[in-house]
Amino acid sequence: MKPYLFCLMLCLGFVRTNIAQVPADWENPLIPSQNAVKPHAWFIPYPDQQAMDRQSSPFLKSLDGLWKFKLVKNPSERSHTFYKNTTETEDWASIKVPGHWQTQGYSKFIFTDVEYPIPATPPFVPKEDNPVGQYQREFMVEENWNGKQIFIHLGAVNSFYYLWINGQYIGFSKDSKTPTEFDITKVVRKGKNTVSMQVFRFSDATYLEGQDMWKLSGLERTVFLIARPAFHLSDFKVKATLDESYRNGKLNLDLAFNRQPGKLDKGTVELKVFDPEKPEVSLYRTQKNIAVALNFNTSFAEVKTWNAEHPNLYVMEISHRDQRGKLLEVIRHKLGFRTVEVKGGLFLVNGKAIKIKGVNRHEHDMLNGKIVTEEGMINDIKVMKELNINAVRASHYPNTERWYALCDQYGLYVVDEANIECDGMSFTPLKTLSDKPEWKAAYLDRIARMYERDKNFTCIITWSLGNESGFGENLMAGYDWLKARDASRPVQYEATKDERYSDIFCPMYKSVKVMENYVKEWKPRPLIQCEYAHMMGNSGGNLKDDWDLIYKYPQLQGGFIWDFSDQTFSKKDDKGNKIWAYGRDMGTVGITSDTSFCADGLVAADRSWHPQAYELQKVYQNVSFEAADLQAYIFKLRNRFDFTNLEDFTFKWNIKGGGTIVASGSIENLIVAPQSVEEIKLKVPSFNPKPGLEYLITFEVYTRKSTELLPADFRIATEQFLLPIKAVGLSSSPTGGKLKIKESTEMLLVGTDALNIGFNKKTGLLDSYKISGKELIKAALLPHFWRAATDNDIGNSMQIRSKIWQNAFDQAVLTSFENQKLSNDGAVVTTVHDLPELKLTITTAYHIKGDGSINVNYQLKAGDRSLPEIPRIGMRVILNPEFDRVTWFGRGPFDNYADRNYAAHIDLYRMSADALFHPYPRAQESGYRTGVRWMSLTNQNGVGLSATGAPEISTGVLHFDMKNLDFDKNATQNIHGGSMTNENLIWWNIDAKQTGVGGDNSWGAEAHPQYRIPARNYTYSFTLRPLFKSGEINNDK
Repeated sequence: MKPYLFCLMLCLGFVRTNIAQVPADWENPLIPSQNAVKPHAWFIPYPDQQAMDRQSSPFLKSLDGLWKFKLVKNPSERSHTFYKNTTETEDWASIKVPGHWQTQGYSKFIFTDVEYPIPATPPFVPKEDNPVGQYQREFMVEENWNGKQIFIHLGAVNSFYYLWINGQYIGFSKDSKTPTEFDITKVVRKGKNTVSMQVFRFSDATYLEGQDMWKLSGLERTVFLIARPAFHLSDFKVKATLDESYRNGKLNLDLAFNRQPGKLDKGTVELKVFDPEKPEVSLYRTQKNIAVALNFNTSFAEVKTWNAEHPNLYVMEISHRDQRGKLLEVIRHKLGFRTVEVKGGLFLVNGKAIKIKGVNRHEHDMLNGKIVTEEGMINDIKVMKELNINAVRASHYPNTERWYALCDQYGLYVVDEANIECDGMSFTPLKTLSDKPEWKAAYLDRIARMYERDKNFTCIITWSLGNESGFGENLMAGYDWLKARDASRPVQYEATKDERYSDIFCPMYKSVKVMENYVKEWKPRPLIQCEYAHMMGNSGGNLKDDWDLIYKYPQLQGGFIWDFSDQTFSKKDDKGNKIWAYGRDMGTVGITSDTSFCADGLVAADRSWHPQAYELQKVYQNVSFEAADLQAYIFKLRNRFDFTNLEDFTFKWNIKGGGTIVASGSIENLIVAPQSVEEIKLKVPSFNPKPGLEYLITFEVYTRKSTELLPADFRIATEQFLLPIKAVGLSSSPTGGKLKIKESTEMLLVGTDALNIGFNKKTGLLDSYKISGKELIKAALLPHFWRAATDNDIGNSMQIRSKIWQNAFDQAVLTSFENQKLSNDGAVVTTVHDLPELKLTITTAYHIKGDGSINVNYQLKAGDRSLPEIPRIGMRVILNPEFDRVTWFGRGPFDNYADRNYAAHIDLYRMSADALFHPYPRAQESGYRTGVRWMSLTNQNGVGLSATGAPEISTGVLHFDMKNLDFDKNATQNIHGGSMTNENLIWWNIDAKQTGVGGDNSWGAEAHPQYRIPARNYTYSFTLRPLFKSGEINNDK
């Protein structure tokens, strides 16, 4: 240890005289690494053009694969000799690299959000429970590497490690999300070599890596050797921007070289820039002699600019030759010309104020944790493109290098974020590490590693200092450091208390009201939420409300949804059902990860869509329609693309009545410029509307040509309007036989020769409905107020606050049961139930007609007791299990709720009962549809029951008891959506309404007021109809 470093640590209290010792390397934030090479830009050198075309560099040797491995409980048990003697490792197990210990059977899975996985006493970590993974493998060095400088590249190691080569100590490093390289030239030899490592699960770095993610251990990214000429290009910085016209490109390139000490090597560098579509034509080509550093500065007229919609890239090749003209290395880098700036209070890309339709993304694989593949990354981008997402935040750490190259290629704006989060102590001024000088080196090291590695990726439009780490001098220093090195990009940080240290106002989880208040007066900074709309479980409510406001105000420029994908694992339950595992499912009980907080994505861990993904796709769509004059079929078409003309798409429309197309067409020759509006008038052929039907016009926008990820004819936008069409005439009503009424002490039976309807006179409930002797009802139709708690409900304690409604009707007292036979229009049964504890009265009138239909009129009268909000207003009936074929005319096809049905168009849909249920990782409320005009449940012969709203109902259908979904905080096992299997019943809710799912956040925010159900008077009605066989009853009215 150098004297000046010892003195510094002594002053800071890290060294105690007499009995105290120098702090352990893994408990010393003053030293983030030892003997590591200075961080630099990501690139791969090749010996010549041919090897570069093959993307096969003989300068690289992968060390991925199987390593020998042994895990010990703590640092005191680690070996101090294994790196010198390979015989010690002969009986060790094998482990895959890259790979986590936990996914390969070692150590505990831990997921935490705010809390640390260890007691928070920084910089110290547990002495007893701090596993150390010991690694070793052999590798060969070929003779053609003689004379070269050899480095080992460790892509990412969690969280602290020591490194040895051939028994010689090399160094150590922290920061589990950026690479470290070491010069091992002096210790490697031709032929067989040995690399050894010790990886500590916890270190002082743990306190800066408190992100809400699985805390997994090991070598997370690729490991390789790289051989370089003794005189080689060590780093480069390229800035490709636009001039003030945003049409012409400007290129500035700085090169740095590594020389052997005492040598003044000479040589040349040739720079070539070309369009990959015309590689034979160089847009720029020049050669310069090498100095200590080298700069190229040039301009290009009328370049093809880069943006997320049109990610045009050029190729830059750097050829390095020695003084005799021998080619030493060739480096290729793809770049795009684009300019980002905050100007006039707006965030601009290439001079345009864009809307960030973003998402946060953790690196996660459903089997391998944070070990991601190129195929998986490309699929993530494909799904984002399908969802109209144009931006991604690397939350909350630099992702693997290849991710940025793919975002360059396919077109995504990226916020790159330093691997800094100390949420566990970020908001207490005396505890926050962001204001402690002894942590400044660690902060700056992480910011520098991110910047140096990623500085040349075009897709990065903003740097982020980290996440949820409080505020203080260390972050201020990080901001200043970044701005001094890169004035071409904004720098942001969410928790800054001084707006000078964030170029963008990037709060998280702000409500519509807060956003609107911000833009009432023009501000110097735009508002782009770094996180919003927490997608935990059945969530995603009020997205349309958010985006109606964002589109209204220029300074509201979007945000990043939390989160893209669930961080769950694919497993099977004890019955063999596929489930998404979370918390204690991964074998760790009694710690914070015993929750489903890892399941907060738009998509599941296999990237299948959750229902809220469709809503996001809709609000993010880049083409919208507004009704100007529905009767005249005049609409305003708005192009919300920032850089794309609508001539690239095809437009189709259709008009349906009752689910049947009566007219259709396309809109030709649409040339609408980006960020502009055009009025269109449709030529609709005449048709004869039928009485009783609603007519809706639906627009659909499709890609005209395929792109790299999206096929031709992929639907990117849709809109629907209810037309003001009223048919002349009366709709026909089915007629039936003469009603017969039979009454006993216990039952009132009303029916015809073909059907019988039974009311229990003791309960006042309809509990029998027979068609041709076949019983449909398994349990009575009764008032129902509860829903299985969503994750958002649990977060805002609705299951506690509104628990009085869970079994509210169990206390009901029948105070009146009356029946009256009408001379020409059937019979009426009226019941009155009192709920004395709640001081409520429910009056239900059943108007039974000769065709067996029942008009049900429900009235809830609230008393003077103050009651919490009601989860739902409605009734439920349990049918026998054969009635599992569901047809409805209403919103669908996917799950939708009062605050999440913008994307769910009204149409005629058919599904099985079990298909209506969406298996969220934690089982919860699901299977719901709003705006339902009618719904029928039938068996395979078409016999069953339908419910028709007056005019609408909301409905939920499950193939099991809803109680199976109820949340129990004291449960010893998790419940999973995938474990819900069909039972011997069909649960059917027929509702007036259900509370919205909410989604502002999952730790206190309720559904917005307009989507809640306060305890007051309510009335609604619907009609039950028997279905004797397919098509026998008219459901279209």
